Amino acid sequence: MEINSISVRILPETLDYDGSQISPLWAYSIGIPGNSIVVFRGAMDIPDANMKDLEDLQNHKAIKGGDLLHFIVERFDSPASMRVAYFMQRMLVVCARDVMAQHGIGSERNGDDLFVGTGKLTVSIATAGISSEKVHFGINISCEGTPPDVRVACLDSLGITDAMGLAREIASAFAREMDDIESDIVKTRPL
Repeated sequence: MEINSISVRILPETLDYDGSQISPLWAYSIGIPGNSIVVFRGAMDIPDANMKDLEDLQNHKAIKGGDLLHFIVERFDSPASMRVAYFMQRMLVVCARDVMAQHGIGSERNGDDLFVGTGKLTVSIATAGISSEKVHFGINISCEGTPPDVRVACLDSLGITDAMGLAREIASAFAREMDDIESDIVKTRPL
């Protein structure tokens, strides 16, 4: 394994996302050291104390859902960069869109969100700490438990029966893209 490569880990157990998983070294705390993308399935309900998007916090937006795929990316860098975190987030969203298109799901990307028709399929946030960039990306499996004021789309209604298989494909596509970038960096002559 190369030093900068991203490891893909799929957690077999259900885990609810409450925003604490985007804290630094969360993956390490569950036995996954280094650069990683960790995937799990579970509900989502983010309390104000764990909200990273200040606009959502100020507007008292509920960020919740009954059943989602969750992707937690952590990449170590010194110094870590909020800008790089948002670039990684967009890369993950594009990988998700591409993989879902291979499964016959057409979606439109608007910034860091994917929409199917007028339904919002995803939620996401990126941030950075002292030593790493972090991304959370969630895809609605079910439309249950989502805020009533948000029109949503979900994998269940789109005919996806193996959500974790889809998640593995998305995470692997993202890891390949990130590893390919690292490979390009080490073979490119600087100006």
